[in-house]
Amino acid sequence: MSLKSLIGVLPFAQPQRSFQRAQLFRPLDGAGNLLTSFEVQHGYIYPPAVTVAEGEVMHLRLLVPMQEGDRCLYREPGSPTDIDVHGGDNGANRRRRTNKLLRFGDAECSIRVNPVHRRDGGFWRLTLVRGTERIRGVTMVDVIERPAVPEIGAGGSGTPVSSLDEISPERTEYCFVQRQSSMEGGGDGVVVPMYERCHLPLSETDPTGAGVWSVIAGVQGQMREMSYGIHIENKEEQIVTAVDKELDYHVLSCTLQYTKLTLKFCRFVRLADGLGLNVVPGIGTPRYGYIGAGFERNECGLEILGPEGLDKGTWKCLLGYGDEAVTKVSGAIVDNSDTSPPLAIVGRDVTATAQNGTTASLLCNANQPIDYCWFRGPHGQFYSLSESLTHGDGAPYWYSGIALSMGECGITFAALVDGEHAGRWHCYVGNGHVSALEVSASFEVRISPSQIISPAGDRVEAVLGFPALLGCDSIPRGTPLQYCRFVTPAGEAFSLNENVTTERPVLGRFYSNPNHNLAKGSCSLVIAAVREEDFGQWICAGKIEGHPVEHIYGVLLHNRDDGGASGGENEDPTVAGGTLSAASISGMVIGAVAVVGGAVAVGYWQFRKRLHRQTVAANEEIQMRTLEERPRISVLSTSISEGSSSSSTNSRTAL
Repeated sequence: MSLKSLIGVLPFAQPQRSFQRAQLFRPLDGAGNLLTSFEVQHGYIYPPAVTVAEGEVMHLRLLVPMQEGDRCLYREPGSPTDIDVHGGDNGANRRRRTNKLLRFGDAECSIRVNPVHRRDGGFWRLTLVRGTERIRGVTMVDVIERPAVPEIGAGGSGTPVSSLDEISPERTEYCFVQRQSSMEGGGDGVVVPMYERCHLPLSETDPTGAGVWSVIAGVQGQMREMSYGIHIENKEEQIVTAVDKELDYHVLSCTLQYTKLTLKFCRFVRLADGLGLNVVPGIGTPRYGYIGAGFERNECGLEILGPEGLDKGTWKCLLGYGDEAVTKVSGAIVDNSDTSPPLAIVGRDVTATAQNGTTASLLCNANQPIDYCWFRGPHGQFYSLSESLTHGDGAPYWYSGIALSMGECGITFAALVDGEHAGRWHCYVGNGHVSALEVSASFEVRISPSQIISPAGDRVEAVLGFPALLGCDSIPRGTPLQYCRFVTPAGEAFSLNENVTTERPVLGRFYSNPNHNLAKGSCSLVIAAVREEDFGQWICAGKIEGHPVEHIYGVLLHNRDDGGASGGENEDPTVAGGTLSAASISGMVIGAVAVVGGAVAVGYWQFRKRLHRQTVAANEEIQMRTLEERPRISVLSTSISEGSSSSSTNSRTAL
C-alpha cells in the first residue's frame, strides 16, 4: 500500500480537523526549511503541540503505519540535520540516541525522549521515508518547570493553610479533594472532580472546612498525579495580638491575618482613661511610637518607652483595612497588665432608656475578649448573639459592636416595646480560656411613650421643706434640646435655661440644676424648699432640635411622710389606778369635742384650698397651646427600678 492511499483513510486527515496541509513525496535531497518549504497537515504527527515538565518522558509519533523498508527520521529543535531513529549515522548521534532518544514502537514512526531538558523546547520534526516518497510532521514542544507541591505539609503536619488559593499546584488540570478521615474510614469516596483549581467542597453542615484534607491533582506537563495533604485551621480574617515586655519598653502588636485586604489605619485606646493613639509608621511622641513591618504587611505595633502607671493595663487596638471598594474595621484587646485581671463587665449603664416602638441598643462590654454573649429579658426571654447575626437578616434583633474579640457585646432591637421589654435585664458573657463560669450583670430598661423621659423615674420622693430634684432627658441621650419647661401641680408654668440660677430663681425658689445642659439633652430643675402645693404631678416638656413639636413627660412628686406613723403620745395623767374621775371624764369629753370641731374646720379649709388649686390648674391647662390635644397628662406606669431616685441620676443611656 502506498502512502497516497494511506493518507486518504487516516481519520486525522478529515477536513474539519485539518488546520495545515502537507505536500508529500518530495525528494529527500530537495528538503529545505520545513516551515517555509513545506505545508504540514495537522494530524499526521501526534500531538501537534505538547507541554511537558522538565525531567518527564515525551512521546512523539507519525500516525502512518510503517512498512518493511521504511525509514523514520527525527530532527531536534535548532538542528539542520535529520537523524535516523534506527541508527546508521555517526557515532556521536548514536551515543546521544542511546542515552536519550529511543524508538517508541514498531508500528509507527515514533520517538521517546527520556528525560526532557530545557534545551528540548522548540519544534521537533518526524519524517517517514518510503523509497523516494516521504511525509513530515512538526510538533511544538514547550518545556516547563516541574510542578511542586504547595508548601503546606503533607498529612496536615505542616503549617495550616491561610488561604484556599494556596492548595492548588501550578498548572492544575483537575483535582480531587476529600477529607482524610473519610478516606481512612472507608467512606464511599464519591468526590466530584474539580477543574483548573482545587477548592474545598464546603456545605451547610461544614461551612469552615476546618480539618485535614487529601488532595489528588493532575497537573500540566506531568503524567504522574500529585498527592498531598492540607490542614485547614482558620480561613477567616482575624487579628493576632502579642505583648513583648522589657525593662525599659513594652511592645503591643496587632497583626491582621488571612485576608487579601490591606491595612489602612491603626488605633490604640487605653481603657483606663480613654487615651487614643493614631499609630502611624514614622510618627510618634517621646514615649509612644509605631513598630512593625509596615501597613503593607498588615502589621501594627505600639512601642511604649518607659511604661508606667496606666500604660500597664488593658488596651484596645482597632484596625481599618480594605481596598478601593470596601473598608472594614475590626479590633482586639491587648492586655499589658502585670497580673491577669478576672473577666468582668465594664462600662455598663445602670439604666437604659428608649422610646416606645423605636430602634434601640443595649450594651454589655467586657474587659477581655469573649467567645459569646447573650441577654435575658424581664420576662425570661433569651437573646443569643453572634457576629454573623446582622441587620440585613430580617431578624427582630441583631448584634451590635465591632467584635467579640474586643469584648464588645451589644444587641439592637428593631423596636423596643414597653409591655415586652421594659424591666430588669441581665447580660452574660463567656470566655472559656479564662473561666468556665459566665459573668453576668443586671440593668434596668425604661421605655417612654415620647422622646423624653425622667432619669429619676416616674415617681420622685421628697420631704416638705427640703430641696428636691426633677428633670427629663432626651432620647437618645445627648440629643440637643432647643428649650425645656415645667408645669407645677398648681398650674404654674415656666421655662428653664442656664441663666436661671440660685441668684436668679423663677418664682423665688425654682432654678436650674448646675448639671443642666440643653445642648446635651438634659433638662433639670431644683426646688429650693418643697411646699405642700408642690406635691402632685409635674409636667416636663421640651422641643428636640429638628422636631416640629415638643415632647411631654409626667413625673409625680410624692410626699415621703404621707402615710407614716405619727409621733408618740404622752400617757394621759388623769388615768390613775385604772379609774377616771368625773372631772377627767368631763375634760376628755370637752377636749374630744374641741378636737373634732377643729378637725372639721381644718378639713373644710383644706378642701376649699385644694378645690381652688384644681380650678386654677384647669384654667392654666386650657390656656396652654401645647396641651390642647392632651388636656390631662396621666402618670406613666410604676417605675421599674426600685430606689431609682438615688442611683438613676448618675445613669447613662445605652443608646
